[in-house]
Amino acid sequence: MTRKGISIFSSILALSVAAGCGGGGASGGGGPVARDARGRTVRTATGAEVTQEAHDRWTEGLALFTRAEGQGWNGARCDEAVQKFEAAIEAQGGRFVEARYMAGAVSARCNRNDAARTYYEQALQMNEHYCPARNGLGVLLMDAGRQQEAFATFQRALTDDSRCTEAYVNVAVIQRQRGGNDVREALNNLRRALAIDAQYLPAFNQMALLYLDAAIARDNPQMLDLAGVVCRQAQLIDRDYAPIYNTWGLINVRQENLIEALQLFERATRLDNTIFEAYMNFGEITQSFRGYEDSRRAFGRAVELRGDSYEAHIGLGASLRGLNQLPAAQAEYERAIQIDANRPEAYFNLGILYQDYMSGSIEDLERAKRYYGQFVSKAGREARFAEAVENIQRSCRVQRPQGRRRHRARSDDCRPGRVQNINTALEALTAAAEMQRQMDQRSRQQGGSP
Repeated sequence: MTRKGISIFSSILALSVAAGCGGGGASGGGGPVARDARGRTVRTATGAEVTQEAHDRWTEGLALFTRAEGQGWNGARCDEAVQKFEAAIEAQGGRFVEARYMAGAVSARCNRNDAARTYYEQALQMNEHYCPARNGLGVLLMDAGRQQEAFATFQRALTDDSRCTEAYVNVAVIQRQRGGNDVREALNNLRRALAIDAQYLPAFNQMALLYLDAAIARDNPQMLDLAGVVCRQAQLIDRDYAPIYNTWGLINVRQENLIEALQLFERATRLDNTIFEAYMNFGEITQSFRGYEDSRRAFGRAVELRGDSYEAHIGLGASLRGLNQLPAAQAEYERAIQIDANRPEAYFNLGILYQDYMSGSIEDLERAKRYYGQFVSKAGREARFAEAVENIQRSCRVQRPQGRRRHRARSDDCRPGRVQNINTALEALTAAAEMQRQMDQRSRQQGGSP
């Protein structure tokens, strides 16, 4: 589950309140105590009274966070929001669990993972049972691909706080990804989250994805309908919850309602211009329709959001290739290789680029062959690349008639692979170059005769 799928505010927007009487100072920070609209004392998760100054800085920090979530994060917004929460911590005498957590949440949004981890750990030092911070550590582990450690961290959060909705959902995410018998328990955990908070939208989103997975695995249209019903329920709770539209779009793709899917992916990106998955999905569909300009914009935004995404660079390269922006396309494929030189897809795309789009010279065709060779080597026997490997390596018998007629591959039962086509073209180009050389030589000899 990506960070954008986590509900930051489920446990912290409303600081706890207790009936207060008379004046008194805040424990730890000094100064007047903050009170809510009903005159009740505002307290932190540790029970400490919150000063008015700390509460003001906290409120300002939340406003900045909400604004950046809508407009997109950048360095300046990250710094400003962290500074507000730091000011709240200072005004509270350093003992402000929620503000430390929110400074970590901002840091995580801004890919400052070391800083986020530090803030989360500081919050847990003050209150080891604080669910959002423990869950935040789990999300950092999950984003880093450390699934087992993340799972244990989410389980610890639930041991510490049985009402930790975020942890129930994230445990369910990992269980859904594991598949098999874990899927049933994933559904149970999502139901537990909804039993605690019947309007917890990440739980609805993950439940829809679970039903979508089941529909694909079992080829069951009824499960797709059920996934759609869950999306509709989430929409009724909050029409502006972007992730549900991305999930709904995936359901429509499975139902082959591609136009509707496009509209849903686009709506997700309008509601949240940082939702990477929706940009990727929109780009993939528009590219399949040869809508290269639309797909270029979508994949370009995806690359902005995650510059280390191999898939985003491959998608952007294909769109640029479709727009005949060949040097830019090549640069995207080469960037993908820098990210992961062992994956085969970029080599395949570079082979296509040099075979089908470049000058058609001997040098370009030879380069295409080399890229195809690298693709085949790195693809190995992976089933998902088997068709592409076969299309590259397929070799057909060639008819070689007598006389000057060109060699011709049999077309009745075999279609030559890409490498064979390149070899045929290289043979023709080499023969043509030799013929041209001989003609030029004769011309020079005739021109030099008395």
